Amino acid sequence: MTFFVSLISGIIIILGIIIGTQNGNTLVTFHLLKWKFEDISLTLLLIESLLFGIVIAVIVAGINQIKLRLQMRALKTKNRSLEKEIKAIKNMPFEEVEEEEEYVKEEKEEEYLQEKEEGEESE
Repeated sequence: MTFFVSLISGIIIILGIIIGTQNGNTLVTFHLLKWKFEDISLTLLLIESLLFGIVIAVIVAGINQIKLRLQMRALKTKNRSLEKEIKAIKNMPFEEVEEEEEYVKEEKEEEYLQEKEEGEESE
């Protein structure tokens, strides 16, 4: 995909240069905001416009690149912390889990017995 975009961009630039050189002797008047530039070569104006567009594109791409790198750094940090958490869970002994399960079962049995006793008392 990138190849095709580059190819099309190159063709457009080459066509622009061809058109610009054919009209090389043409002098134009250029209005930029409040300023007026008279008798400027069309070729020079096209080349300056192209360079200005390239500079703007590089600035926008640079800002986007900085944002992406900051986002990537944050995601890498989060990924490292999650990997540490996974390793900690993997290294957790099973005996502790079994003890916790037994403790939870005992608590549930006690709650059940208390509910049963309360149910008998209310009858």
